Formats: sequence, C-alpha cells, structure tokens
Amino acid sequence: MQKPFTRENFPAKVGPLSFLGLALMSQTGMSFVQQGLMVLGVFFAAAYHLNLTAMGLITTALSLGVMVSMVFVGLMVDRIGPRMVLFWGTLLMAAFTAALLVVHSYASLLAVLFLVGMSLAVAPSAGTKAVFSAFAGRPRGLVMGIRQTGVPIGAALAAFLLPRLVPIFGLSPVFALFSLELLVAGWAFVAVMRSWPTRSGTTLKGGLNRGDLKRLAKPIAVAFLMVSGQYILLTYTIADLHQSHRISLAAAGLVLAMSQIGGGIGRVVLGQVSDRLGGRRAPVLAVTAAIGAVTAMAIGLLPGNVSLLLVFPLWAVFGFGVVGWNALALTWAGESVPSAHSGFAMSLTGTIVFLGSSIFPPIFGWVVDTTHQFAYGWVMLAAVLVLAAFIAGRTKTSQ
Repeated sequence: MQKPFTRENFPAKVGPLSFLGLALMSQTGMSFVQQGLMVLGVFFAAAYHLNLTAMGLITTALSLGVMVSMVFVGLMVDRIGPRMVLFWGTLLMAAFTAALLVVHSYASLLAVLFLVGMSLAVAPSAGTKAVFSAFAGRPRGLVMGIRQTGVPIGAALAAFLLPRLVPIFGLSPVFALFSLELLVAGWAFVAVMRSWPTRSGTTLKGGLNRGDLKRLAKPIAVAFLMVSGQYILLTYTIADLHQSHRISLAAAGLVLAMSQIGGGIGRVVLGQVSDRLGGRRAPVLAVTAAIGAVTAMAIGLLPGNVSLLLVFPLWAVFGFGVVGWNALALTWAGESVPSAHSGFAMSLTGTIVFLGSSIFPPIFGWVVDTTHQFAYGWVMLAAVLVLAAFIAGRTKTSQ
C-alpha cells in the first residue's frame, strides 16, 4: 500500500497534498454556511421570537433538505463522477443561499433553509467520493479525517465570526458572504479534478446485495446516534452558556469555536489511530462515543457560576468526542461495500446522519423547554451516546 501523499499515479491535476487541501477548503466552505446557519439560531430566535423547540426546527429544516437529496446525489456521483456534480451543485448552493436575502418570516425561512439543505448535500457527497477514490490503495483514515476537518473548521469560523459580524452588519451581508464563498470554494476544487472515467468498472450493475446492506447497518446506526452530539453542541452551546451560566454571546461563541477545534483534532487523530489499527474503525468509534457521553454528563452537572477556565477545556474534549467521529463512520461505511458503490454507501450514511441531526436538536429543545433546565437535555444526550458506544463496541470487525 502506497503512502498517502506520494505523487506516483495520483489521479488529479495536482499532487495529493494540494488536492486534499482544496478538498478541505471545499468542505470548509460548505460547513461555514451549513453550520453557520445553526450558529445564527440565536439571532433567528430573536428576530422571530422563537422558543428553544422552534429554534431547533431551524436545524431540522436544513438537515431534512440535505437528507432528502443526499442519496440521489450519491448515486449521481457514482454514475457521472464528483467533478460534474460539484460544478453544477455549487451553482445551486450559491443561488439558494442568496435566496435567504428575501426571507421575511419564520415559515419562509424554514422553506428556504430546506432548499439550501438540499443543495448543500452536493459538497459532502462529491467531496467524499473524490477523496475516497483518489486515495484508493493508500491509507484512507488519515486523509478522510483531514478532509472532514472542514466541518469543524467551518463551524469554528462561524462560531467565532458570526456572533461578532451580525450585531454590526445584520444578517443580509452574511447571507451574501455565504453565497460568494460557496462559489469560490466549490469551483476551486472542481478545477483540479479529472473527468470521471467511463470504463465499465464505474457503472452500477446489480446494486448492493443483502450482505452489503447488512455490513452497512452498524456504521449507519452508530452514525445516526453520534450525530446527536454534534448538532446539539452546535445548536445549543451558545444558548446554554448565555442563559444558564451568564456568559456573553461573544465568549460563548469562542467556547463553541474551541469545541470545533477539538473536533477537528479528533477527526485527524482518530483517523490516524484507526489506520494504525489496520483499518478497524468500530472500536475507535466506541471510545469516541464514550468520551462524548462522559463530557455531556459533566456539562449537565456544571454549576451556574462556572469559570471559563473550566468551560474552554471541557468543551474542547466534548468536541473531540461528539465531532471527531464523522470521518471514521463514513470511511467505515465506504469500506463495507464494493468500491463502485462507495459513493452511495457514504451518501446513504450521510442521509441517516442528517436524519439524526433533524431529530435530536428539537427533542433536546423540547426536553429543556419542558423541564426548564438544560441539565436534563445533556443527560439525554449522554444516554444516546452510551448506546452508540455499545453498538460500536459490539462490532468485531469494521470490514
């Protein structure tokens, strides 16, 4: 097996490091918008007078849009290749995001966010398949982890910048920024891809058999459960820190950014660890879920007057556990089926991930609205992550 960053026989217009860097930029650009719209939840809540359950539905609308289109996009990527799908998909992403400029009600906001989500499915589906295919025959855990750090990097940038920009400039300039950077990041990655080969090995004949689907069941189940932490963290961290612990919005944004940095580190480190374990993704995911469960419980037990000196490292570890898992789960899914169907397998897993991200945040918000305490929501999350750790831990092999 080749080392991941050797240039020999690398199927792109640039070397593997440059290719991976542009893949990372593309994912970061998409994540800055997708995750940023959830960071903006506190501003949408103020503008439309929303409670926490309704605020959670903002995440639901966006995630449902991604979920509806992701499998279809995955099939298209397998058939015509990531280059064409990402080129045209980037136009759709930019157009639907620009449509947020004319939204003036909560109902229309949810409708447009659903359309934005449908288009945003293009970037992870095309980007994941492009990297997965380009690095065939090389250790994939590390490179997939590096590419997937675009998600927490984009979220960290959004958490740091948006709570500072919106009070000064308002929401409209932010939406324009979203649209422009999607075009730049998406087409820059398209420019270095080669056209998809048309040989018979890339066609889809017969689909996945029962054994393939059975092997996919566990990575899909684990991903569904573990996404609860990633999106609850993103949707409610600022609200919890501000309401329960009297931390300013700007400082809470920094804490959220720190959690995403922890998650980015997790995606790289955990991918490397799983490579060193011979591609055994499941046991690494089990440990990761356990870390998330323990830190979620700790967050639920925090006193009201907690010091930022404790909050920053706690949320960094929390991010490591509940954000660092994603690349491992997608790689596990892609490696569970024949390579010609890897795009579909990863997109199907991604679809279930976004199903989870649409379900768990409003449930968390309902628990908090009902009990009037964030602590019960964090306990609920810890229980979900314990279940994910149990399922992953019971898997004898990730292949």
